[in-house]
Amino acid sequence: MTRRSAGRQLQFVGLAHGAVGAVVYRDVLADLARGNPLGSVPDRGDRATAFRFLAAAPALWMGGRLLRSAEEHRDVPAQRAAGAVLAAVGVAGTAVMPKGGFPALAAIGGLVLRRTLRG
Repeated sequence: MTRRSAGRQLQFVGLAHGAVGAVVYRDVLADLARGNPLGSVPDRGDRATAFRFLAAAPALWMGGRLLRSAEEHRDVPAQRAAGAVLAAVGVAGTAVMPKGGFPALAAIGGLVLRRTLRG
């Protein structure tokens, strides 16, 4: 039986995050597209929320790609570090935003930690 790649799972989370953000924030994105987007995102408000939500998508995908590389090269310390960070962010995020997608990060992080701690 082959192990599922936690890195691929995290890449999927990144893609899903981008897709969900594009749907949820479609009005904000359309408004941005109608005008000059340069310098148009303030520190707070709908545009800031949409930008931050969507900016997380490529970061999640990239983290997944890097985790896949660590899996392929059997870099256990890198996998363990990724697992610890994902689990911690997932647990903390779930505590403060239970309806968000943070449980997915906690689950992937826990999976990575379990695999790397078992040897």
